[in-house]
Amino acid sequence: MSLHAFKVALCDSAWLPTRSGPHMLWRRRKGAEVEDGDQEEVERVWDWIDRLDSFTSTLDALDGETPTDFCESVCDAWKSIAMTGSPPSTSPAILIILESFAALSHVMTTVSMDWADTPDVRDRLTRSDVERLVKDELNRIVRDGQRWLTAGLPSNDEIRRRTAAASAGVKAALDANERKNAELDAQDAAAEADQYGAILLHRDPTRSDAPIFEKVCSFTEEENARYVKAYERLWRMIDSELLQHISDESDRLCDVLIGVLRELQSQRVSLSDQDAMDERRRRIRSALISFTAALQIHEYQTVRSVRETLGLGRAQVEAVKALFDDLKRNSFEYRWLEAVRDALQHGDINAFKWSFNVSVRVDPEVKINLDRAFMLDFINDNRNKPWLKRRELEELDSDPSVLDMIKAIQPLMGPLQEKLDKVLYPNVVEDAATVKELIGRFGGRHGMYFLQASPGFTRRQLVPSQLPLAPRVLQFAESYEPD
Repeated sequence: MSLHAFKVALCDSAWLPTRSGPHMLWRRRKGAEVEDGDQEEVERVWDWIDRLDSFTSTLDALDGETPTDFCESVCDAWKSIAMTGSPPSTSPAILIILESFAALSHVMTTVSMDWADTPDVRDRLTRSDVERLVKDELNRIVRDGQRWLTAGLPSNDEIRRRTAAASAGVKAALDANERKNAELDAQDAAAEADQYGAILLHRDPTRSDAPIFEKVCSFTEEENARYVKAYERLWRMIDSELLQHISDESDRLCDVLIGVLRELQSQRVSLSDQDAMDERRRRIRSALISFTAALQIHEYQTVRSVRETLGLGRAQVEAVKALFDDLKRNSFEYRWLEAVRDALQHGDINAFKWSFNVSVRVDPEVKINLDRAFMLDFINDNRNKPWLKRRELEELDSDPSVLDMIKAIQPLMGPLQEKLDKVLYPNVVEDAATVKELIGRFGGRHGMYFLQASPGFTRRQLVPSQLPLAPRVLQFAESYEPD
């Protein structure tokens, strides 16, 4: 990453001195020295001093937010200037070009090693730091060239010596970069062969004032797969996200109802304000639609996850379906709330009867009733839902309260989930033991636990991908006791 642009800038330059070139050119120049005189060389030196000085004054306008990007911008920009009308390889002015590239190579090497060897980003060089280093190096070369104009131009021997020194400096910088890249390549190769393990995020004031992210131990690929599968199955079982979604939507419905009741009680909205009341109905209706949808999402996605997510067989699929069918047969409220969900989606979004009551003697009341007449008409063809009985709606004296129906099914959902879990997670004993074994791999150290999921902990890839281990799942595994 670091010296590539600089290497291209130098190695592609037609005027870069070679092992034989400078000596041959020097011999040709020596025969013409008296005839040409020094005035031409003085003018060349003046010209290149002015070019370098002007270039140095514009460094702050170059692109590159990071030190490396800035250095590459400097090298590219200076190469473009240096390749335009460059002086002969035997001219003193060539030293201004060569030594400026040598100086840039030194700065670039400093930046590269700083990036590779400084662990804390807070201590690394910034763009402004590097810009100052570059300016100092280039201004030194400008001052050296200005000194020639008063003290005399470098001799032929000095030009040869300094040309060789500049080339050697560039080569040393490139070699250092190649060695560092080889070292980083070796780190990456070792990390590629060790990409699984236990990672701990913790604090240790004796080592750092910042949180420390380190690898505790390594796993084989097989061990990692066993730990991940066991952990994810326990996580799904404990979180019961589909059941929690029902609870969340129930809470949302309650919040909406409470908000409407408070508005009625405080008389911030009047029953006679039709637009305002329609707005309140829409809020409640949306919450009801979301709640009834959550019931069906719970059923449909639980059945689908048996095979697609958990990889279980047909027998388990049928067992899960049977549990939902049992609930529908045994709970009037559950089966008719599912029917209401279908009616809202495929029939009429207003499949409810509404009433808002406000009295000076009692608290405000919101009534939401299932519209029996609409539902009886909607379920006229219920061959796919044999648990829906028209007769039980027809025999009711009044439309049932939807809020009472919701209240009635709430205590049924927890026991249902427990039965589902016994089908969905038949290996909970083994999974808990596996996760407990995983916990032991951290050696009892305190902090946040992670599983490493990709190569990392190298300079090029500081932080690997990781799977955070939820404390609730770890606590469950540690305290789990089979029935």
